[in-house]
Amino acid sequence: MAATARASQAHARAAESLLRGCNLSNPGPQKFDRRRAAAALLDSARRLLPQACALCRASSGNALVCDACAAALPALGAACPCCALPGHASPCGACVRRAPPWAHAHAAWRYDYPVDRLLQALKYGGELALAEPLGEGLADALLRDRAVLPDVVAPLPLAPARQRARGFDQARLIASVVARHVSRPLCAALARVRDAGPQAALPLAARAANVRDAFAAVRPLTGVRIAIVDDVMTTGATLAAAAKAARRAGAADIDVWVVARTLPPAR
Repeated sequence: MAATARASQAHARAAESLLRGCNLSNPGPQKFDRRRAAAALLDSARRLLPQACALCRASSGNALVCDACAAALPALGAACPCCALPGHASPCGACVRRAPPWAHAHAAWRYDYPVDRLLQALKYGGELALAEPLGEGLADALLRDRAVLPDVVAPLPLAPARQRARGFDQARLIASVVARHVSRPLCAALARVRDAGPQAALPLAARAANVRDAFAAVRPLTGVRIAIVDDVMTTGATLAAAAKAARRAGAADIDVWVVARTLPPAR
């Protein structure tokens, strides 16, 4: 009992120490939360201005995606708890043979039409407002699946050069929404220390080598439970590299959360 209490106290101290250096997105002792203020302002603007659905262009009230289109998004269904591939109620054969460097993976949808269109419009079209419904969908999936919530939510960092060129980091935008909806702090715990180039341009087998040692923790994570957020998981190589960096920094538990999961080519 005493050992358990000491371990719990140590974990609480580690989490508190990390949070002091993080940018919080949920209510706390801060007098003014810019993210919440911006979200409230955006919500007010939507209520005042007529909205058209981002997919079908029909009237959607104050939502960016109408109810009919939202209901038609490709649900993931039962999925492997380790890699989020659908069609598995328990760990899939690949994860049994070689477990990923995180405990659990969660995804809201399959990377299929029209989720792919929404993500591409955000990522490449600069339609930043779409981070809101995408992040909300991921948060809803997490709460529906009763996911174990972490101490902090950390976006998968974009390479600095690509962020400068793009003007934003889509994973951070999505993670900010998710953190707010699950009432957990957003923390820039990881940094990209090597620009490996876009994964999408590489064969699947080459992706792990491309992102090896591409990430590092920017602060100690000893004893902290962390969830790493990204937009899409394909092979999981980039998330694996980030998870290994978090593990090297002492993270106690690591989960990965993504908006969409790409299915293998044969599927």
